[in-house]
Amino acid sequence: MTRMNKIATAVAALCLAATTLAAQTSQRKPMVVVISLDAFGASLLQDPLLPVPALHALMQSGAYAKSMQPVNPTVTWPNHTAMVTGVTPAKHGLIANGQITGQRTGGPISVEFHAPKSQLVRVPTVYEAAHAAGLTTAEMDWVAIEHAGIDYSFFEQPEPDSKLIKEMLADGSLSQAELDNFRKASQPSRDRLYTRGATYAIKHHHPNLTLLHLLALDSAEHTYGYGTNAGVVTAAFLDDRVAEVVQAVKDAGDLDRTTFLIVSDHGQSSVHHTADPNAILRDAGITPAEATALPEGGAAYIYETHATPALTAKIRAAFAASPATDSLPTDAEIRAQGWPTPHDAGKPNPTAFDVLVYAKEDWKFGGIKPGAPTVESQTGAHGYPNTRPLMQEIFIAEGAAIKPHAGEQPAFPNLDVAATIAKILGLPQTGMDGKPLTAILK
Repeated sequence: MTRMNKIATAVAALCLAATTLAAQTSQRKPMVVVISLDAFGASLLQDPLLPVPALHALMQSGAYAKSMQPVNPTVTWPNHTAMVTGVTPAKHGLIANGQITGQRTGGPISVEFHAPKSQLVRVPTVYEAAHAAGLTTAEMDWVAIEHAGIDYSFFEQPEPDSKLIKEMLADGSLSQAELDNFRKASQPSRDRLYTRGATYAIKHHHPNLTLLHLLALDSAEHTYGYGTNAGVVTAAFLDDRVAEVVQAVKDAGDLDRTTFLIVSDHGQSSVHHTADPNAILRDAGITPAEATALPEGGAAYIYETHATPALTAKIRAAFAASPATDSLPTDAEIRAQGWPTPHDAGKPNPTAFDVLVYAKEDWKFGGIKPGAPTVESQTGAHGYPNTRPLMQEIFIAEGAAIKPHAGEQPAFPNLDVAATIAKILGLPQTGMDGKPLTAILK
């Protein structure tokens, strides 16, 4: 062997040793896998006959809450954001499933799905803290997360140029046909692909924080209502996805350092009546140039183009007379419920509304075609006050950082999820209002 070959061999050996040491160091760092089962209400999980053996096994060997309280609004994006920031929408700023646009313009209001995290969320997240600390992060169908601190992403609408998608296509874990037809697929089919993305990332990249969001139950209950056989079957389907992720962690050799957190973002309530809040405004003689509404199921947000006390009073009177209305919170009540107001923390918040309306039980706010009946077949809705029993969420924790057989825990706010993730991963909890769940942690 020549001197140059000896040097090259030695350098290669040193590089291999350094790579091995880095891998071993990474292996010693904790992992957290968060699986959010959208619309999986606490009341559903309390059914002892629910066919969810994977969830029941995690509950038996770890810890679970009788219920976990969502933030207002009881809507998907605001609550997922609360669980990774540890603060309410009054601070993180998100009150819809995207960026609200068109309010106070006299035109229609819309919600922009594709918007970068920096435009949607006003505070830091635990996944950004993990990324900044040199930990590896992954997300599958998480929300308000575009252009954020994530190493491996499988977006709600997967992007062909995503690093993870490219890898999965290259080795056959994802087909081009599956990617091309993704928008046409049913929600359960999409959830299977999100889960496949999670298991791939876990087996190949061992992320320290994985965020997986599955939507099949929300889709089923919006269509058929709460407490139907469709919901039970879908819960069983989701249980299989949870089992699939747990098995992937085992196959990756990471079970001894992984903590599983199974959560939801809200529950669901059956409804048979729909009211159009914009029609209520028009029937009261309030024109689109004066005010428009954004319906959110169990609530509606009213935006005045130029707010005045007289116009606000007229709007409140119009909704007070509607059979759909349960309550019209005062400004003080709105603040106490964790909603943003126009100038929270000295920062103008254009998404903050002028009037908030909650719908009665069996009613929801939504768009209705002219002449359509307000009485309809059973569907499901959420967005109601976070104190209603059917809006409560699930929480299950099991794994490396959790006391074995810790059992049932008292209800707590979902803000504590972010702080608990941070505690397990050794990250700062700066700015979080939630507290780590130390009673269940080793």
